[in-house]
Amino acid sequence: MNYIEVMEKCEKYIEEHLEYPPTAMELAEYSGYSLYHFCHLFSAHFGISVGEYIKRKKLEKAAENIAGGMSITETALRAGYDTPSGFAKAFRKEFGTNASEYRRNLVKEDEKMNPEIIKKEAFSAVGYCIIPPEEISADEHGAYWKNIDFTRYPAYPEELEDCGEVAAWIHPEEKSGELSYFFGFETECTSVPEGFITIEVPAAKYAVFESSVSVFSENLPEELNKLWKNIFDEWLPRSEKSFDEEKMCFEFYKGEKVFVYIPIK
Repeated sequence: MNYIEVMEKCEKYIEEHLEYPPTAMELAEYSGYSLYHFCHLFSAHFGISVGEYIKRKKLEKAAENIAGGMSITETALRAGYDTPSGFAKAFRKEFGTNASEYRRNLVKEDEKMNPEIIKKEAFSAVGYCIIPPEEISADEHGAYWKNIDFTRYPAYPEELEDCGEVAAWIHPEEKSGELSYFFGFETECTSVPEGFITIEVPAAKYAVFESSVSVFSENLPEELNKLWKNIFDEWLPRSEKSFDEEKMCFEFYKGEKVFVYIPIK
């Protein structure tokens, strides 16, 4: 077993015994190294000492407990702090805020991530199919239209009825898995102008998230990317909803408002 595997084994062992964490000597014996050699390997791998690593892990667990509703006093005791002041000082140093403010910020975030659940009938959208010139990072998947020079594409038809604009990633390429980008408008029009394509968005049940900034905000692309990330990293794992992989998720722009539609089962 190489030292990386040993460190991963130690990491798991610490996680499993965090309430009564092992000492550096106990970890060295568990790993089969001398204390001197183990401490050097541990610091090289994690960038901090055993004691500092365990301290951080206990504070991360404390933050999880606070998020789960545990009182700050009980959280401090479980984290191994004899006094609230000692816990408060360590918590602020680690997270840059006190425990009470940390909890209030979580509540504010939860309030933002409180979508409306709706059923939306199937609809058609007519617009542009755009193939990205290069691989796109996950941080750029939201509001990708900011990267597009629309003067290269035909103008919207003059008779367009403004039912709202739709932005979505579509058509995965079977070999590479790469996506194409669609930007267009919801419509009941049956004819497709030259230079445009039609997509059919199936009926689905959606969790609908409204952006905190308007369509005219300079920060909209960044805020939308944050919203997409929070939906998949935070809201879906914490909610009782399941993502419906057979349906389509998309951004919807109507007037000044921007929404993200997430299909759920």
